[in-house]
Amino acid sequence: MKTDLLSVIDCAGSPRQRGRTHGEALRTAIAEKIMRWHDAIAEAYGVTAKTFIPRFLAATRFGDAVKRYTPHLAEEVAGIAEGSNIAHETAFALQLLDEEWWFGRSTGDGHCSSLAIAPCGPIPTIIAQTMDLPRWHDGAQVLLKTQDSEAGETMVFTSAGLIGLMGVSERGVGVCVNTLSQLAVSPTGLPVAFVMRGALACSSVSDAIRFLHDVPHASGQNYQLGDRQNIATVECSAGKVLPLATKSRCSLHTNHPLASDDRRSATIPLAGSDSSRGRLQSLHLDLDDVRVTTDDVKAALAACRAGGEVSLVAPQLATEPMTVGAVVYEIGERTKISVCAGPPSVEAWRDIGLGT
Repeated sequence: MKTDLLSVIDCAGSPRQRGRTHGEALRTAIAEKIMRWHDAIAEAYGVTAKTFIPRFLAATRFGDAVKRYTPHLAEEVAGIAEGSNIAHETAFALQLLDEEWWFGRSTGDGHCSSLAIAPCGPIPTIIAQTMDLPRWHDGAQVLLKTQDSEAGETMVFTSAGLIGLMGVSERGVGVCVNTLSQLAVSPTGLPVAFVMRGALACSSVSDAIRFLHDVPHASGQNYQLGDRQNIATVECSAGKVLPLATKSRCSLHTNHPLASDDRRSATIPLAGSDSSRGRLQSLHLDLDDVRVTTDDVKAALAACRAGGEVSLVAPQLATEPMTVGAVVYEIGERTKISVCAGPPSVEAWRDIGLGT
């Protein structure tokens, strides 16, 4: 998708109303995405979506965790189903990206790169990432803008029908994520999309860390957190929530654990793929400097070094990963967003202010 085609959907009212607005505004995009998703399921797992999705939902209890820990988001998903005129089971399964991958035994360890940079003098806190997903998500990118009496405006980058991939609030909390498929999973935990939105609703980094400790985790995931004063990097899995000690102003992460040993299986190496290690090295080459600025971050997210491509251009196959979006959140006196609706190596950035 071209960045200038990226829609911003105003989702006002109660959680159910916000979901309905999302579903109604993106009804066509959601329907088209579901068709591509079903084709991808058949290709990836060798069974039809009609068989796989009921089997997936019956074998897991994610809904119980969602209703207990993030009931407002359960209502939002119900609203998405109503607004887009799809079955609730389909709308709920659309939220379970990481969970589908480990349940279906998808190969690979993911392909997102994230970072958190602590404030320094006039340079504000910066949280950023590339969001790399199978190419069938391309064309479904969207920004959801919500309004809350406490958090103010919140802007969430997502794929049509999904409650969120990464986001930032006017109150000054940003959340970015990257998959850690090597770590332990749970069929009764809280799925990543709901964890991300739950952390985003917190008032500070310290509150978000408490939230991450309080909820059970369905999937291995790294959460990059930032507010106006602090940053934090937290590796989460079914058995551990582990904040990482940062040795410099920059905390950089890709798709292998840097500290957690809560291994999903004894046969899965924690070292990660060559791609994950190569992308981490690329980030370090570009960002290990106390003077890092937003422009430096954008350049790092656009890097295409051989063996460490942070920005992934569209592949031939719909099931292979590409960078469907990238964000840079500046959290200072005001919260600012730079967003790219595709690989930042080839697509333009768009700047957006919150609360303006």
